[in-house]
Amino acid sequence: GDTHFTGYDELSTESAVRGVLRAGTRVDVAEQGEEVEIVLDATPFYAEAGGQAADTGLITGDGFVVEVLDVQAPMKGLSVHRAIVREGELPANATVLAAVDRARRHAGEEAHTATHLVHAALHDVLGPEALQSGSFNKAGYLRFDFTWADAMSGSARSEVEEVVNLAIDRDVDVLTRVMKKDEAQLLGATSLFGEKYGDTVRVVEIDGAWSREFCGGTHVKNTAQIGGFKIDSESSVAAGIRRIEAVTGRNLLVRANLQEAMLHTVA
Repeated sequence: GDTHFTGYDELSTESAVRGVLRAGTRVDVAEQGEEVEIVLDATPFYAEAGGQAADTGLITGDGFVVEVLDVQAPMKGLSVHRAIVREGELPANATVLAAVDRARRHAGEEAHTATHLVHAALHDVLGPEALQSGSFNKAGYLRFDFTWADAMSGSARSEVEEVVNLAIDRDVDVLTRVMKKDEAQLLGATSLFGEKYGDTVRVVEIDGAWSREFCGGTHVKNTAQIGGFKIDSESSVAAGIRRIEAVTGRNLLVRANLQEAMLHTVA
């Protein structure tokens, strides 16, 4: 059966354990210090997918605390939590409270929404031929691969940064809608080449048609929550494929402090 994902609407969910595995074998109890895999009937934890890193956090209950390190979806609809039992013992039939690390989730959402802004900004600056060919985002960091033959000029990089930061400054709402795939395609929503989609899709929209993409991930509610955006590097990763790496949110301050320290050292 499927694991019901509640993470679009809430970051903590009461749930029931459906199975605990240790080294691939089902067990009745997981003891303190053991690393296990846990399946819940409902979870707020996002399983790594679509370039978005998995959530981390805690699963707690009567006499036990379990730290979730990673979440994967080995098959569609099934979430498996890789975790360590930090306190007590976890019974395989326990009732639990699954709670996502809120700060890390929000920082990841900042980067994910910024990824959509980068895609739209590249269309503005380079043209519609600059299409996404892959991405990865986690707390404070994003990596965006796109089809383009040549290195971006310094002015093009600066312009992409400016377009993204203007969108952040304008405090634009980030809207999500679930609709039929055919309807989404008629609206011009873009999809990642090679990705498989069902008949019903989730569409994330920023400033109307400016950014409208198929996306099952989680996002901030408005662009202002991203805080800021700065490109760290732009490089080639394959023939005709370029890669942008960038930082968002509080990582901008971390980056600025590191650069300032480096300048002091050089001076």
